[in-house]
Amino acid sequence: MFNIIVRARKDAKAIQYINERNYGGYLRVSSLGGGRRFEEVEDNLHDALSDPYIPILLFGEKEKELAKDIANELEGPYFIRVLRTKRVRNMRVDELYSHIEEIKARFRLGVAWDADHYIFTPNNPLGLEINPDYDLYFAMGEDFRKNMVDLLGLDPGDVSLVLRKTMNIEEYYSGPNKIAEISKVLGQPTEIKWRAPALEEVSLKETIKANENYINAFEKASISFLRNFADRTAVVPWSGGKDSTATLILASKVFDEVTAIYVRMEYEMPLTDEYVEEVAKKLGINLVKVNVPMPIHKYGLPTHTNRWCTKMKVEALYNAVREIENPILIVGDRDAESAKRRLKPPVVTRKTPLGEITEVMPIKFWSGAMVQLYILMNGFELHPLYYQGFYRLGCTICPSLAQWEIDLLSKLGYLPKFMKEGKINDA
Repeated sequence: MFNIIVRARKDAKAIQYINERNYGGYLRVSSLGGGRRFEEVEDNLHDALSDPYIPILLFGEKEKELAKDIANELEGPYFIRVLRTKRVRNMRVDELYSHIEEIKARFRLGVAWDADHYIFTPNNPLGLEINPDYDLYFAMGEDFRKNMVDLLGLDPGDVSLVLRKTMNIEEYYSGPNKIAEISKVLGQPTEIKWRAPALEEVSLKETIKANENYINAFEKASISFLRNFADRTAVVPWSGGKDSTATLILASKVFDEVTAIYVRMEYEMPLTDEYVEEVAKKLGINLVKVNVPMPIHKYGLPTHTNRWCTKMKVEALYNAVREIENPILIVGDRDAESAKRRLKPPVVTRKTPLGEITEVMPIKFWSGAMVQLYILMNGFELHPLYYQGFYRLGCTICPSLAQWEIDLLSKLGYLPKFMKEGKINDA
């Protein structure tokens, strides 16, 4: 969650309009009171920075000297931008909104390289392409590396950084070097667009250590956001994937009692049952497991235009929530997953057959890489399939499986036989 800080109250009014229109009012907006010299705004600045939300500071061209003075006082993750207009409020609303979206993306995509590890920073000295619809994650582990070599003939090293662009185009980095671009477009063969053999030694241990303060700052902001709903009963829809697992860890630090609902689809990814049981026991949360059959003989395989499985999964979730008094659904949706999710505010109230249900998204502004490190920092392993080469988890018959994921499932012996042969009667 972010706190957007501007110099004058009229500037804050312009930002607050965007906050209400695009973010449901759930960002923070702070004014420095209108002073033009540092000593005139110092007290208000300290008040604004005492907020646990991550600071974004916006200034007009006439305020760039003030922006420089303030920059010398800041610590932790923050970003300052001087706009092209004289004052913040002079810029068109949609252009201001575009700046905010781009800056938000910088916090999850910006990276520096230091000797043997990566450091998250919105200043982005490594020069990764910043786009609000991109994500960042780590390809890690010996098995991930081996599967890349076996299936693609590409060695990414034991730890590589992956910039995931739209259309499932991925850029792989080893240290400061861009070593490959891979296309994982749905419905097409996995293709290496280009490669450059320039491997560096990357330390996952040092990467975690170097980013503890950064991720702790985002954790603090997310916890502050969740405390707005502390009077509700915490329910986390949990798939065993990285995003819902990180969300579950966060919720367990805010609420005295947390219920995780694991809707287990018939063709669930392998190893999920064991992972969910292990993490739930270690966290000490309530685990509700709901089994959902997938009658493919009746409906056929799910497709992008007929995702009957998703409807069944949501119905099963809501039926489980029916038994819980005053629930708040804490979900692991993130901006970087899709443009559709990015455009949603951090709090959404849905009309369901059970009445209105409110969903909140505490990791909405995190990257996949931040989520991965957060889980590891808290003493948990990721779901085993992430170490094999998966970016996301779903079902083994999901229509959103890229050929890379299908090939991985087949190599590991987890792809249903009828998916290989295209014969549902063999299910």
